[in-house]
Amino acid sequence: MNQPSLPPAFLEKVARTAADRAAGWEALADVLSPPDVALVERLRSGALVETWRQGSSWLGDDTHVQTAELMSLDVFARGAARRDPRDDLADLLAGFEALVAPHADLVPPVRELAGLCRDEAAAWADGDPTRAKALRAGQQEFITECLVPGLPELAGRLAREAEANIWRLLGRLTLAILAADTGKDFQRAVLGEDLGRRRRGARDLDR
Repeated sequence: MNQPSLPPAFLEKVARTAADRAAGWEALADVLSPPDVALVERLRSGALVETWRQGSSWLGDDTHVQTAELMSLDVFARGAARRDPRDDLADLLAGFEALVAPHADLVPPVRELAGLCRDEAAAWADGDPTRAKALRAGQQEFITECLVPGLPELAGRLAREAEANIWRLLGRLTLAILAADTGKDFQRAVLGEDLGRRRRGARDLDR
């Protein structure tokens, strides 16, 4: 039996959602890669936070999952003019070497997940909802099998142990992105019941 055709506007919307999610995961992979001047500029300009905000827009009323972290990144960007970009790069490099570098094996699967999201976007754009839905389900299995064993632990260490506020924030944001895509509250599961303390330091991000 032929599937009923879906409205072009719907196909365009869901394709854009998948593409936005792909961009969000790709941006996370960039953050977990060795920091450079270009990454610092993307954080300071607010470009990265806009990528993640767009990538979470599909959540609708549930966008609150990432709201606190994204707003804190806005504060970081607004205060960039009062900070030397070399200091921001030094903070990122120090945190990367101390906490992120030992988990370099997580970057390829994060990029692979972004690719799966792009494949889903292409399937929706091609008017193939059966393949698109199968790819979306496959993403959930991929996250469970390839990312959940290591990414929440790394994010939790960043949120709790990183010296620089920006890394603590990025750790919490990573948990929020995982929560948004899976429906599991990784923030509470990893950081515990005291959600207020994990959001401390937002006022200092613009210094």
